[in-house]
Amino acid sequence: MSEELEKYFSTGEFANLCRVKKQTLFHYDEIGLLSPQIKKENGYRYYSYEQFEVFQVIALFKEFGVPLKEIKVLLKDKKPINMITLLKEKSLEIEEKIKSLNHLQAIIQTRLQLAEHALKTDFSSISLQYLDEETFMISENILEEAEQKYTTVIPELIHYTQLHKLDRGYPIGAMLAREQIQKKEFYNYEHLYIKISEEIEKIHCHTRPQGLYVVGYQKGAETEHAYDRIIQFVREKGLKIGEYAYEEYVIDEVMADGIENSITRIQLQIQSQ
Repeated sequence: MSEELEKYFSTGEFANLCRVKKQTLFHYDEIGLLSPQIKKENGYRYYSYEQFEVFQVIALFKEFGVPLKEIKVLLKDKKPINMITLLKEKSLEIEEKIKSLNHLQAIIQTRLQLAEHALKTDFSSISLQYLDEETFMISENILEEAEQKYTTVIPELIHYTQLHKLDRGYPIGAMLAREQIQKKEFYNYEHLYIKISEEIEKIHCHTRPQGLYVVGYQKGAETEHAYDRIIQFVREKGLKIGEYAYEEYVIDEVMADGIENSITRIQLQIQSQ
């Protein structure tokens, strides 16, 4: 090899440097996107190190989804303003993808934490717990018409939280008012809700107050049995029922083998003394 050619890469060497197959380089040459710096009469082809920089730009825009034809035009016209415009555009696209991935990661982490917590929980237990304040996005009032409203309010909650990136992977919950608990109307909910990280203007929000709650669990449809046990616990402790009970799936049909094996956590608010 001449001293001149020692400064260049053969097709195989350049393909290895770029981590692509030689066929990719042949294709780029055929369409006039990136041709070897030197083409010898004997068929040997050589690329310069500077062409590696060009290849990196091609690979970058290809990763962004820019068609090869557009990349070719961009590289041919040599106008910096066009390159700057496209880079800014793709930078914004990447920022949106990062936001989307961070949102998905938050959902995954929430579901992971809920699943791991469920594995450690004794579902036969009833306990008095201090719970922190939490913010819920709530449905319209569905008292006395809960079952008829489910097919309307559930999609509304889900679609709104997804549209505004409020979904963090928490299950849909239900708020049961004290009056309905006392009447044993355990499916006559006042609101459905989804937990969100902060209050958002123009939507219905409810703050679950910090304070004492009696926490118990319901398996499948054994609602009355679960509430009977919880209310008995409240009476034995000399406590008074607060404004709402908050119900949330701990194990839903994704993890349970049938709805009869699902687990609901019931958090019954206790009146402050």
